[in-house]
Amino acid sequence: MEQSNDTCPEPVVEQGQRRVPGPVVAAVTLLVAAALPASTMLASGPRMATGLVGVVLLLAMAHGLWRGSGRARFLTTVFSTAGVGYGVVAITKADPSGWLQIVAASAIVGLLLVPASSRRWFHDVPAEK
Repeated sequence: MEQSNDTCPEPVVEQGQRRVPGPVVAAVTLLVAAALPASTMLASGPRMATGLVGVVLLLAMAHGLWRGSGRARFLTTVFSTAGVGYGVVAITKADPSGWLQIVAASAIVGLLLVPASSRRWFHDVPAEK
């Protein structure tokens, strides 16, 4: 059997969109992970509407981070910092979930503010398309 010497040209891949950096993906994952248990806990009860607003806010912030919105980064940082404070209050009331909240909120703030790839993502990519 003869082998052809014709070589196929490599396909050209155009990258019209930049890839979301890993730290931002991790922060979005943490936000969505926080929204999922919150939505199941709020299935009933008197504070269902308030909890539902919180879940929608978490998901909206995650979507904004994914798109590179500086406003979403700011709001997520503010709410995560408040979450650290709330976790400290929960620890003083002997609630062990306070530690988890402190760690998760601190990780989100760190992932959005510290890595250079995260900072570039929010300064170079426009939020609107």
